[in-house]
Amino acid sequence: MVAVTDSPVNSLAGLAKHTVSEVVVAYLVAFIASGGDPLTLGRVLLAVKLNLFAVPLSWTPVLRLPPWAWYVVAVLWIRQWLYLSQYTTADIVREVEAGVAGITARWSA
Repeated sequence: MVAVTDSPVNSLAGLAKHTVSEVVVAYLVAFIASGGDPLTLGRVLLAVKLNLFAVPLSWTPVLRLPPWAWYVVAVLWIRQWLYLSQYTTADIVREVEAGVAGITARWSA
């Protein structure tokens, strides 16, 4: 029996909610960064959707954004990776803590 959370409708609704929230955050970043310039909105949305492939374009006028806007875009990238990987934030924190503990143990020995 398929769980209710695994249904195609729930999956599609989750993807739509995720995409809408990205667009809203991109609009807010563009509005704050440029006072509502539609070109900046396009730049931010392009940066969000291209993921790491947007980094080379950040040195060109195509995706010239303030550093704080890139910080917000990077947070959205991390959110996308977490959403697509099916990891939870707690899983990632546990792995990072285990890695840090291993490094700390090696250095303190």
